[in-house]
Amino acid sequence: MRIIFVGMLGYFSGPPLKMVSMTGAEVTAVIVPAPAGPHGDGPRRLEPPASSPFDLPVLNAPVEQNILALAWERQIPAWRVSTLKGESLSLLVHLRPDLIVVACCPYRFPQTLLDLPKYGCLNLHPSLLPAYRGPEPLFWQARHDAREAGVTLHFLDAGLDSGDIVAQTRFERPDGLGGAALEQQCAEAGAALLATAVAQLQAGKPLPRRPQIEQQASYYPLPGPADFIIPPTWPARRAFNFLRGAESWPLRIDLGPVSFEIRQAKSYSDRQSLDRPYRLLGDDLWVQFQPGVLHAKINPQSKCPDPGPFG
Repeated sequence: MRIIFVGMLGYFSGPPLKMVSMTGAEVTAVIVPAPAGPHGDGPRRLEPPASSPFDLPVLNAPVEQNILALAWERQIPAWRVSTLKGESLSLLVHLRPDLIVVACCPYRFPQTLLDLPKYGCLNLHPSLLPAYRGPEPLFWQARHDAREAGVTLHFLDAGLDSGDIVAQTRFERPDGLGGAALEQQCAEAGAALLATAVAQLQAGKPLPRRPQIEQQASYYPLPGPADFIIPPTWPARRAFNFLRGAESWPLRIDLGPVSFEIRQAKSYSDRQSLDRPYRLLGDDLWVQFQPGVLHAKINPQSKCPDPGPFG
């Protein structure tokens, strides 16, 4: 079986590629999107960086390699594309894939590409579809403080995350779970789903497919500036879990006349209360929510004076 793997350099794409490369299938190419900026329409072959004989092993290397490092390590050709049309589409057609696997891709697949592989195009999405369709499902699950999370393996179609479901894994999202930790959990669970699907296809068995129920679907776009703001009318628990779950985004607590950019959420209490909207000591911030109090560390540039007992 010939497989094209499409992904990005973040953590979510790494475990699925590693798992696919261990199934015995032939991964003929790894495709990554070009960074923002003018790059032309044509694909560009990405070669591994030249190593120096004086290079020493890195003691504190990242736990998980990105998909380019994995591709080079396994001698899989890697290509950067800025579109899935024109010359880039011709390249994919030339590779004659039996299956295309996607784990993060900002481009919409044209119908020609959807129809190309014998077994179709499979996508891993870090939510329990049809809920949280769209480009940043983990952010929105954190903002809504969703208590259940998961990952879905589904067929790509002409819609946005709307194709038939092959398999899902669901798990609880506990208080304080960081966004990186949830992404890792989704990536590893998704890799296992993908390995099972590839093994079924290699055994000559068709994949199960279950249509998504449109009445249960929700779609969320890329978050904008207003989505990074946390109002004090939220419960402290929701604010805490959002700050932890969307830790890589520029989140702020808005208190009307002042707002604070949050570096780290430390703790919360449902029962505690303050005698003022907030208290600030150094870079430690306590904020009164409804109900409860949140303790967080702020970025130094967002410090404001303590409002005093009547603030």
